[in-house]
Amino acid sequence: MPDSATPRGRQGWSAPAKRAFREVLEASPGLEKAKLTGLYGACDLLSQADAMQVVIDTEGFVVAGSQGQPVAHPLVAEVRQYRKQALDVIRSLELGGRSAASAGGAALAGKRWSSRPATVTPIREASAPF
Repeated sequence: MPDSATPRGRQGWSAPAKRAFREVLEASPGLEKAKLTGLYGACDLLSQADAMQVVIDTEGFVVAGSQGQPVAHPLVAEVRQYRKQALDVIRSLELGGRSAASAGGAALAGKRWSSRPATVTPIREASAPF
């Protein structure tokens, strides 16, 4: 890949993985090849975690165990580990400007909350204690 080429996300990635890739590149446009390789790996992990999350969403968080007892879906732990590893990789890139942790955290938070409706509980005005 020539140095002047703009890095592109992989076509097979999930939308949140592509978004994370784009956000990190926007925060650090002149990313070295070694760090770019790490970013690709992190986005691979995010995309795989998203694919596993689809399975969990389809089958449910609780499945039947070996004796028929209800147990947590085995992919729940895998998704958590993949997302943690992806964030650790992004943090290890030690990017300048907007921190890698910030970009990675924003991407993961966006994924976490994008599928959930926002609920806001109004804060009641409290009278002053004095």
